Amino acid sequence: MITDDLAKLDLSGALEKLAAPAYVVDRDGRFRWLNRAYVELFGDVRGRSFVDNVAPDHRQIARTNFVREVCGKTTTIFDLAVLDRSGGRVTLRVTSAPLRRGGKVVGSFGIGIPLARASAPERSILEDLTPRQQEVLRLLAEGLDTPAIAQRLGVAEETARNHIRALLRATGAHSRLEAVLMGLRLGVVGPQLTQAGRQGSPAAADD
Repeated sequence: MITDDLAKLDLSGALEKLAAPAYVVDRDGRFRWLNRAYVELFGDVRGRSFVDNVAPDHRQIARTNFVREVCGKTTTIFDLAVLDRSGGRVTLRVTSAPLRRGGKVVGSFGIGIPLARASAPERSILEDLTPRQQEVLRLLAEGLDTPAIAQRLGVAEETARNHIRALLRATGAHSRLEAVLMGLRLGVVGPQLTQAGRQGSPAAADD
């Protein structure tokens, strides 16, 4: 695929639907864009300093890598401990790179993959799911929507919807995407969110 073809693609739409948190930070160190997965985990922090939700002991790591990027240095990969919207500590494996406009660095673009947490309560919650709830979680991780899940389970859509609601209650997740990310962090489900032929998004509303 040549550069001219890339210019015609809806890259921003694809980034918005990534299951991994993605962000843009400007040269002043403030969040300017967040995708849905980032907001689900960490809240809408646009306009705030990128170090505000970084764990205090990792802020120097974050600052050092940011300075490298605004100076136009090469892409970096590093582990960073951040605080989620409930104050829990989450380790992200971050890959980030300078973001340029007209050859000038205007900020940083990054994607963070949540790593397994040492959180016993969360692991216990997922291990205590019923077989049906585990199956529903795996189907959500495949990117299936409610009608597709109902078809796979051989049940009515309302029954599938009830199973999804029960899964969210059991995990304490606020959305389908959050439940899937919990499963990914602990290896309960595999990274299948970008399967070909996906029929929906795990972040879809629980309608």
